[in-house]
Amino acid sequence: MSRRSFRTADALIVVSTDGYFDVFPPVDRSPNDKPNYRGVLAELGPTVRGTDDRLSVRPESVALAAAVSSWARNHGAAAVRGEMGFGRNASKA
Repeated sequence: MSRRSFRTADALIVVSTDGYFDVFPPVDRSPNDKPNYRGVLAELGPTVRGTDDRLSVRPESVALAAAVSSWARNHGAAAVRGEMGFGRNASKA
């Protein structure tokens, strides 16, 4: 498993090759902080999700950066504010 961070104006988004991404506020955080939202790669679009629901592109790819950027513009601030719930996690436990 590999993870890649993307810092946007509204959120810090950390994408995992295992099929999910975490959303944090766009400020420095502790490694123990829980994400405000955890999404599945399908939310980022079909260009980055494989048939096995894992990342289908390289973590450093332009396609992934574009998908994350687009998602962040449309949903990043709402995810950080908690307006989207916790995503694939039913709770923050």
